[in-house]
Parts: sequence; C-alpha cells; structure tokens
Amino acid sequence: MTPDPLDELLDRSAPVTRTADDAALRAMVAAAAREVPRRRRRRRVGIAAGALAAVLIGGAGVATATDGFPWAPWAQDPLGAVSFTMDSGFACELRFSPFAGGADPIFVGQANAILEDWYRTTDVPAAAKAHLDQTIRDHDFDMTLMLEPGETWESLPPEEAQHRRWATEWLLWDLVVSDLESEELETRGIARDDARFADSTRSGQIQCFDEDGEPYVPGAGS
Repeated sequence: MTPDPLDELLDRSAPVTRTADDAALRAMVAAAAREVPRRRRRRRVGIAAGALAAVLIGGAGVATATDGFPWAPWAQDPLGAVSFTMDSGFACELRFSPFAGGADPIFVGQANAILEDWYRTTDVPAAAKAHLDQTIRDHDFDMTLMLEPGETWESLPPEEAQHRRWATEWLLWDLVVSDLESEELETRGIARDDARFADSTRSGQIQCFDEDGEPYVPGAGS
C-alpha cells in the first residue's frame, strides 16, 4: 500500500529533545493534509491525532487511524480521551496513550500519572472549549492555514473544503488539549520541554462521525 503523506509527515515531525516551532509544525501538517490523495475506495488514512500534543511536551508522536473502526489496542484503555463536536457537526473523539520510554522512565511515569489523574477528574471537553480562543491567540492559529494562496473555502470543491476544514479543526482541538496538558504538568513542576522526556513515545488516534452517524473517512467518496 502506498504510504499516506500524513503518515510520512508524522514520522519526521516529532523532535524528542526540544519544543517544536508551532508555526512550522502547523505548516507541515497543513501541507500534508492538502497532499492526501483522493480515492473512491475506502482506505487506511493516517491522521495526526495526538502527535502535536506529544511534540509540544517533548516526546515523539505516533498517530494513526483506520477507516473508523476499530480503535487500536492501546486505545481500548487510553490514558485520556476527549469527545467534542466540530463546527461541521462531526462528532469526534481523540484518545491518547501514556508516554513510554524516555531518558528517565521514572520521571515519564510520574508525568503519566499526573495526566491520568487530570483526565479522570477534569471535564476536559468543557475546559478545552473554554480554552479555544486563548490557544488561537497564544499560537497565532490561522483558521485558513489549509488554504493555498488565492484559494477561498468557496473556491474549493465541497468535499475538499470539508476535508480541509475538518483537518483544521482537528489540529486546533489537538493543540488546545496539548496546551491544557502542558499547563497541568507545569502546575505540578514538570516543564513541557524537560529533557527527561527525550526519546519518549506516545500514540494518538481520532475517530469522527458525520451528521448521519457514519464514520468520516477523508477521500472515501471523492
């Protein structure tokens, strides 16, 4: 099977020893999203759920999704999950694994315990929704980042516009959850760029359902 450009992007985009440059990372993801080929048959689609959160905290992100089912084995019992509704009406859920490995596995384990407790005791979807505007300001997030120069949402074929809006909203929600995770860790004395996260890995997965309750698969009908 031909590798998905977004899968290839994720293999390259997660530095393990320093905080990624937000603008550069968003540009890379946007470019990959635009390059995903459109096919009529249902196919495996690489989706960058959780990768940005892992990058910003300092670990390497591994993110995949199938055609809507099933959740990966680790996602059957994730460290945390966030359900939300996109402006399009799509019902989505992000799931994140714990961090594994790292330069200091004991330290990484402590960070995982903090995050697990946070997900268990916090209304993360509500917190994320309340934090969206701040994340947009803090990261100078551009809701048109998926558009090429000269393009508008109206100039794109409807399915292409839907795909790019979906990718933009996913990226924003993933980023706001990353910000909230980082804030929680920092309140507990763990900086998101701590070198002890070096060489750690993390997985994320997303599933979305359209307005008719069908799994959303980018490119499945184009």
